[in-house]
Amino acid sequence: MEITLKDFPVKVVNIPWRNNNLSNLNTDPPLSEQGETLIGVYLLVLGWLSWFGNSLVMFVLYRQRASLQSTDFLTLNLAISDASISIFGYSRGILEIFNIFKDDGYVITWIWTCQVDGFFTLLFGLASINTLTVISITRYIKGCHPNKAYCISLNTIAVSLISIWTGAMFWSVAPLLGWGSFTDRGYGTCEVDWSKANYSTIHKSYIISILIFCFFIPVMIMLFSYVSIINTVKSANAMSADGFLTSRQRKVERDVTRISIVICTAFIMAWSPYAVVSMWSAWGFHVPNTTSIITRLFAKSASFYNPLIYFGMSSKFRKDVSVLLPCARERRELVHLQNFKNIKPKAEAPPPPAPFPIQKLEAYAPSSPDSDSGVNSPPQTPRTDPQEVFNTDLPSHIETSQYWCDRF
Repeated sequence: MEITLKDFPVKVVNIPWRNNNLSNLNTDPPLSEQGETLIGVYLLVLGWLSWFGNSLVMFVLYRQRASLQSTDFLTLNLAISDASISIFGYSRGILEIFNIFKDDGYVITWIWTCQVDGFFTLLFGLASINTLTVISITRYIKGCHPNKAYCISLNTIAVSLISIWTGAMFWSVAPLLGWGSFTDRGYGTCEVDWSKANYSTIHKSYIISILIFCFFIPVMIMLFSYVSIINTVKSANAMSADGFLTSRQRKVERDVTRISIVICTAFIMAWSPYAVVSMWSAWGFHVPNTTSIITRLFAKSASFYNPLIYFGMSSKFRKDVSVLLPCARERRELVHLQNFKNIKPKAEAPPPPAPFPIQKLEAYAPSSPDSDSGVNSPPQTPRTDPQEVFNTDLPSHIETSQYWCDRF
């Protein structure tokens, strides 16, 4: 490629790992009207579902405010941050695509600008990621080091919440102060301008730092915590069963493994594509517009499925939600009535024998506690067998799911 400047030809070489001022020439054509409508419907439906799910979680926790534990405040904080994403992270795209106010973009241009949208989206997104990281740490302590569970107190959770929001505020305010910047990617999406890392040392340091501290470190912490929990459950079952696992132990191990895998997989699948595309753009390569849009929308979906994973997979939460639903209450009462209706009295049951007076029982009491012949017993008195032992299959505290639910 050659450009003539004052009759002197200048050859510009496109270096793949370094961005230049001519990179704006590689712009993709805008999406079709049907594509924009599809994105708008996606934002509208996902935003409403996310708001409804997280609001339901907050309402259930509010109903149980008298019996909340210290770790429940982390789940409440996660619901608040995800509900805020559903409000602030989707609204600008919906306003821009559907033009609800019919103001020719006045709200987006002068009020809900790209800087405001980028700040709030990044703030609540990082708060959600930090909360998930702290939740994994608390579960690791309860599951792998129960003797240190006393450290998870209300004061500790309060300090954790302050750290969560302080860290999210730090990384969100920095682009507004010049360390990093926000850019409009279209369709109501404003994010960190990753491409500026190629020609600005300040922006490069911000992008490298936020990728390390806000993505890679949380992913490593979550993987370490949940893998350790799975190994602890397996080793505890092996030690208590001496190599033979009961059905209860297998169920607990399977449930803990399933929940851990779902949590880690969902987090990595939601944020890894966006992180890869961001690093690809920061390295200087051109990212197609469609790919960039899909990864951004997929990352926002984390605010929708977090309530499903962290609360929907809990049987206790499902019971608490069913209490709030009138149809569920009526169905449960109907089941109870049917159970009582199916109980029939036994017509041919013999009447119980008349009880013996206390004096007669004392008179016919055997002289020796070891006697089991029944000679000195009253009529129709069954023989007593002191050697008879009744074995009941009572699960140990290691085998019960309640034990691991309290720790996990």
